[in-house]
Amino acid sequence: MAAAALLSASIAFTSCEKVSPQGVLMGNTSVDDRVKQSLVNYSYIDVALDKILPNDMGEYSFLVGSDSHITKDPGRLTEMLETGMEHGDLFYCHLGDLADTKAEYYFNTALALDLFKVDWADKYLTVDEELSEFSGKTIYIDKRTGCFDNLQDYRVPFYPVVGNHDITHNGWALFSDLFKTSFYEFTVQMGENGPIDRFIFIDSANGTLGEFQIDEIENGVFQRDKKEIRKTFVFTHTNIFRPSYNEFASTYCREELYYLLDKLADWKTTILFCGHVHAWDDRMFGGVRHITMPSMNFVDHPNGGDDLLVRITVKKDGSYDLERVGLYSKQRSDQELKDAGFHVTTSGSGSGYFDE
Repeated sequence: MAAAALLSASIAFTSCEKVSPQGVLMGNTSVDDRVKQSLVNYSYIDVALDKILPNDMGEYSFLVGSDSHITKDPGRLTEMLETGMEHGDLFYCHLGDLADTKAEYYFNTALALDLFKVDWADKYLTVDEELSEFSGKTIYIDKRTGCFDNLQDYRVPFYPVVGNHDITHNGWALFSDLFKTSFYEFTVQMGENGPIDRFIFIDSANGTLGEFQIDEIENGVFQRDKKEIRKTFVFTHTNIFRPSYNEFASTYCREELYYLLDKLADWKTTILFCGHVHAWDDRMFGGVRHITMPSMNFVDHPNGGDDLLVRITVKKDGSYDLERVGLYSKQRSDQELKDAGFHVTTSGSGSGYFDE
């Protein structure tokens, strides 16, 4: 009976063709442990994430992708970042299952982000001569937001949530070393005295919010500035709604599901973004727009596609536009990846979550 149940479950998990009982939703860490660690790390970086835009900046945009399942080739992540930079997007969000959990996969992910940081700095950062002379090290100013820091500490504005593949096989240690936190938020203010939009990132990699995370939400962790919020956008991995009858829906228990739906309403959420099932879904429920994203990996879309990302453009009057954006890069050969400095030593097809 148990074997039959496990076989049925493996058929249902369309986002994870090979299913291990310890890997798909449980992982090797609990959500409570991850959130506790995240709050410690987040306390050191939260202010740096907030953005105050110039008074004459009439709108801003951000790009959302999901389920990259990076292995040897992080090319789709690089393409996402370059696409956003070319358009002028303010930041990038990723909805989990960023890299499959081997150390070399995270090395490749980190290298892709480091390489992109150089291009980002060339376009958006300029040296502040006075601050540099005063501090004794080169200080850069972000031309759009006016934030300043040295390049070594400067973070590309790439904001992921953690997914179930990010926590298997001790993957959380790799993810947290790179991104520090799975549970955080930041704000974007339209001008010094303008309206404030909030961006909330929730850990649902185990298919549960967990007791500690819910306690922190109830204690007001996302109300630290006590200012009136115009719009709220929420990002997490595990989906709520079923895109089609043969795809996996929510893993939340009923009480948690109702809690999350109520909390989204309390926050006056504009859009909840989810990933996990590698399929598009867009619907309104309780005044909230729920968007489930397709995957952007090479396995599901070897030739790319016109609609693998979403761009949201927020206007000064509070309205927004939604645009679906394409990715088209092809997976590179091992030799091309070696020449670029990436690890290609892993056995298997290199096709992502299908690998042993």
